[in-house]
Order: sequence, then structure tokens, then C-alpha cells
Amino acid sequence: MAVEKVVVALSGGVDSSVAAVLAQRAGYEVVGVTLRLKHPDPAFSAVQLCASKSDEAAALQVCRRLGIEHRFLELFPDFERLVLRPAAFEYGRGRTPNPCCDCNLLVKFGALTEFARSIGASKVLTGHYAELSRRGGVVELRRGSDRHKDQSYFLYRLNQSILSRIEFPVGNLEKARVREIAADCGLVTSDKPDSQDACFQVPGECFGETLRRLCGSPERPGAFLYRGRIVGRHRGIHRYTIGQRKGLNVALGVPAYIAAIDPESGDIELETDPARLLARRFTVTGLCWQSGRSPEGGEMQVQVRYRSAAVPCRIETQADGAEVVLPEPLRAVTPGQAAVFYDGDLLLGGGVIDRTEECKCS
Repeated sequence: MAVEKVVVALSGGVDSSVAAVLAQRAGYEVVGVTLRLKHPDPAFSAVQLCASKSDEAAALQVCRRLGIEHRFLELFPDFERLVLRPAAFEYGRGRTPNPCCDCNLLVKFGALTEFARSIGASKVLTGHYAELSRRGGVVELRRGSDRHKDQSYFLYRLNQSILSRIEFPVGNLEKARVREIAADCGLVTSDKPDSQDACFQVPGECFGETLRRLCGSPERPGAFLYRGRIVGRHRGIHRYTIGQRKGLNVALGVPAYIAAIDPESGDIELETDPARLLARRFTVTGLCWQSGRSPEGGEMQVQVRYRSAAVPCRIETQADGAEVVLPEPLRAVTPGQAAVFYDGDLLLGGGVIDRTEECKCS
């Protein structure tokens, strides 16, 4: 009887390494695949390129240790075209995109499932902290068991076609247990630190500036405004985001935050009253539901940043998206970021924050 073949995406980290271990223990024939997403020019990835080589070496060592085949997929051209340049465009509009959500659908999982199909593999396994279940013919995605590592937020764009062909072997494990498994197997990744940076970023430089240089876009300088008067200058709106406090180099005597960014004038409005950063309503575009249809009822929870908690909300579906209504005001809801909707642990879907309505809080 033929052994079922699977593809395991190996990033060179401990999570994907243990995903490969668990796949092998389950009796699969495992093929390890590492995606190459780094820019070939050291001017964009001088230090990260070294880290990339280290990650690749770790992935190869894991495959040798486990006795499994390994392949590389060269994906930077697709990554640049489908993810980086659209993200640069968003930064240039004064918005703060979340390119990881786009990359998962448009590059990573698309390429992995297609490669799996080309070699006769039945599914793709990754080291993401999320869980999958099936109900009534629909694949449901839920938060990972380790809430400190849960990555479901970044996966909201995955559709049923992709969800039906993937698995997350470490999704029901705590991070400490994952490291124990790696150590027991003698894997070089067992004590490797978690990656903290974007997979495309020059250390010491903000992501928006790296993307601006990549695209050769001109800087868009402008003024910092506070209560209608100019209090400073900046070198480009692509460097800033709503709610930002650090790195403004503006002295007002009290902490100042970015409250609004005008993409036409290039002016950035500052605010010292934190209540001015609160919103009770915002609109979402590009809405997609993982089940393929809008959930019944408008009561759910929404998460507007990866590190923020999901909060109760009500949505009112519109022709081009939805309006999200919050019972309690939320701070620094940022255009361009992902708004991801949950029903408890179950991920329902999500979209991109488009506009916010300032809360008239007293």
C-alpha cells in the first residue's frame, strides 16, 4: 500500500521543524519545502540575508536529521509583485497595511498547495499556531491552543479550497511542548529564538521606508499639525501610523500621538488627548468569510491588530463591505490593517479597515 505523501513548509524555525516530526510520526512520506522570499540585493536585506542563509541551513539540517527530501521554491518575484509593491502603495496613501495576510493567500499557501499537487502530495503542513476542524462539509479555522502564539489572525484570507488541503500539526500544542519535542529529536532548531521581524525588512529602518526604496517612490514630506498649527516637519507619511507616539521628534510638553494622516497634503495631525484616538464605528472593505457565506446574525468579536484582544461588535453588511459598530470605544483603529472577526475561538472572516468614525467621547 502506497504511503501518503505530504509537503511540510520548513522556515528554519522550531515550529515548522516539529510539524515535520509529527507528520513523520503519523506515517506520512514527508517532503520539506523552504520558500525563498528574500530580496537578492543586500541593499534591502543585508543582515536579513544572513539570517535567511542561517534559516535555510537549519531547514536542511532538520531534513537530514529526519531523513526526508528537501526542496526550495524561489518566490521573491511573486512576493514583490503581489505583496510588497501593493503594501508600498498603501503606505504611500498614509495607510498601514498588513502584508502577512495577503502573502499567506497570494504567495505562501498558494505556492505550497500547487507544489504539493505537482508532486502528488495530498496536503500541506505548516508550523502555524491555529487549529482546523470540519463541520457539515466546511473546514473551520480556530485559534491555536497556545493563546500567546495564536496566528489565526494572519490566516483570515484563506479560502475553503486552501483550508481543505492544509494541516497545522502544532496548533493544539503549547510552545514549551513544541521545543521539548524538538530537543528530544535532537533538532538544531530546538532552542532557536522566535523570529521577531518581518521577512522583508532592513534592520534599523521602518518597513514603509524599505518598501519606498524598493519601489523607487519619492519621499512625501509634510508638516506635523497640532490644533491647527505647525509644530514640526516629517520626511514622509509612509513612515507613520495611527496611534504612533515614538519617533515623532516633536516637543509639546506632553505625549503626542498621531491622530490622522492626510495623503493629499502629506500633513499629519497630532493629538495629546488619548480620547481623540477612540472610535466606535469603522468600515471594512474586501470582506471575506471563510465558510464562503456571511454568518447569520451580526453579533461577533473583532480583532484589529495581531497583538490586540478581540472585542464585541456588531456588523452591518453593505454592498462593498461592512460597517463595524462597537459597544465600547476602541483605540487607534488604523486604516489598512486587518479586521478579523471571531465567534469565540472560531474565525469567521475578515477584511481591511477603510475608514473610522471618531468617537465623541466626553
